[in-house]
Amino acid sequence: MAATPIKTQTTTISYNSQTIDGVMSMTGIGSGSATEIPTTTLASTAKEFVQGLQDFGSFSIDVTRNQDDAGQAAISAALAAQSTNTVVITLPTSTLNVLTFSAFVTQFTTDINADGIVTGKATFRIVSAPVYS
Repeated sequence: MAATPIKTQTTTISYNSQTIDGVMSMTGIGSGSATEIPTTTLASTAKEFVQGLQDFGSFSIDVTRNQDDAGQAAISAALAAQSTNTVVITLPTSTLNVLTFSAFVTQFTTDINADGIVTGKATFRIVSAPVYS
């Protein structure tokens, strides 16, 4: 029997202990990769490698911008201060539904379009292994 899909409704995210409101989507979590270190020698019959250092990647959130939101203010403050903080993403269901890791903000945009709402994108660099609990 196939596992039941996890719906995204009621998923929350916090940064530096502040819940971020207005999040429309999150992308790129788990996008990192490890380097490959070549270990091929003259005696090798094929290319050989070992895993190198892990790079945990980056992820982005799309938000409806709100200057009064404490979570969005925490993102702006961290970008200005160049600080690394804890990210906690809580999915509505599943056994391991809380994802925690450290990240710093690399960008926080504000986008204004005709006949629309003010939106933005925050991009985070993940600096510790994401852990589900």
